[in-house]
Amino acid sequence: MPKSPSYGNRTMKIEPYGIEHIPDEERHGTPRRLFTLWFASNVTVGSYAVGYLAVSLFSLPLDYALIALLAANLVAGLLLGLASSMGPSFGYPQMIITRLSFGRKGAYLPASLQWISSIGWFTVNAVLGSFALNDLTGIGYIPSAAILLTAMVLIGLYGHNFIHQFEKLMAVVLGIFFVIATGIILSHMGQINAYVPASHPGSADFLPGMVLLAGAALSYLMSWGPYASDYSRYLNSGTPVRRSFINTFLGGVMASFWFEAIGALVAAYVYGSVPLASGVSITHSIYLVLGFLGGAGLVAVVLGTLSANALNIYTSALSSLVLDIKAKRWMAVVAGGIVGGFITMQVGGTFVSFYEGFLLLLDYWVTPWLAIILLDFFVFGRRSPSDVESAPRFGVNALLSYFVGLLASVPFISWGYSTLEFQGVISSSYLGGADISYYVALVVTSLLYFILQRRSLMRRHPAEGKAVRST
Repeated sequence: MPKSPSYGNRTMKIEPYGIEHIPDEERHGTPRRLFTLWFASNVTVGSYAVGYLAVSLFSLPLDYALIALLAANLVAGLLLGLASSMGPSFGYPQMIITRLSFGRKGAYLPASLQWISSIGWFTVNAVLGSFALNDLTGIGYIPSAAILLTAMVLIGLYGHNFIHQFEKLMAVVLGIFFVIATGIILSHMGQINAYVPASHPGSADFLPGMVLLAGAALSYLMSWGPYASDYSRYLNSGTPVRRSFINTFLGGVMASFWFEAIGALVAAYVYGSVPLASGVSITHSIYLVLGFLGGAGLVAVVLGTLSANALNIYTSALSSLVLDIKAKRWMAVVAGGIVGGFITMQVGGTFVSFYEGFLLLLDYWVTPWLAIILLDFFVFGRRSPSDVESAPRFGVNALLSYFVGLLASVPFISWGYSTLEFQGVISSSYLGGADISYYVALVVTSLLYFILQRRSLMRRHPAEGKAVRST
């Protein structure tokens, strides 16, 4: 007789599960919920800020900036959708699935990096949301941050079902509002067209600016990859891969590109018509362009912050538990909120450079990790929960490929934050300062892991190895 679910589809019940396997009786929901989740979590000021940087930081022509943003989002959406498709088969969070490739102890590395990344994103969104709440209420940056941080932690405490329901509501509310807002923004094409880009095709800073902008956009959406299965693992284990992929891909790409495009258009409006445009904050720019709806726009920014950070605080807790820390999920949520809250209070004044540096820094670890786990699932066909549970202490092939991929990418790095700066020899000598290290890491890691893993499979299971070789 099948067991009765203790959690099921209850929204107001605190989730009892952490990083353990989700049993069949607890599986529920449809892939459509992945569309609303990834749509709402990207209808945020974070993606808006990426587009804003196209003008405020890189001073690129709008048409070229939009091409770079679209291309980056399509690639990032592909990677995010593929990662999300793994959740129903395994029934585990994404970082537990990583044990399949990296091993039980080897997975400590990506889990630690993911905890740092998710706390970093938590901070990025909290800073922007706090600016917006302060612009709306005038109560000050610190009180605004305290209010938002408290709400974010409460959402994270309730967990999976509450988050999905919250994102469904936000997808509708924010979607409707920003359809109206987009119409208002497009009515200002006169001021937008007055923007004169300093960078243009043929100028020395054009290619580096395009590459850096594309890298920031790629990083923004792709960096959700280590979160992906956390929100699909409750789906029925027989859920078709294509349905999980399509809903995640469409939700993420549509929202992320839309809001990056809005950010670029609003920045062009500000830099084309507002005196001392560099002194206009990213969040205040929304207030300026929307006129009588400016206050509502700031409310939408605050709600979007909650949408994104619901995922950040929840996933950060799961990632920390992968390190075999003896704690309950709720305790990990509170701890992450405290750490993220402290950082939020410190970085507000230097946010733009922090944001750019953080986005690019994320790419360095995410792309080679994605290459490995996606090869194991889609090429080598390792899709059973038992594969995760029987993983060795260390996945030598994965760790070796990972580090070689990262080392190979170092000459292509161009990164800086505040007084810290590093520029690889190839980036500085041949690419004009453009950073393509994340693409290099993805390709090198993929090739090396495919070779090493195929050889290992052929030694252990000759028939399986031949099947892989024939593909």
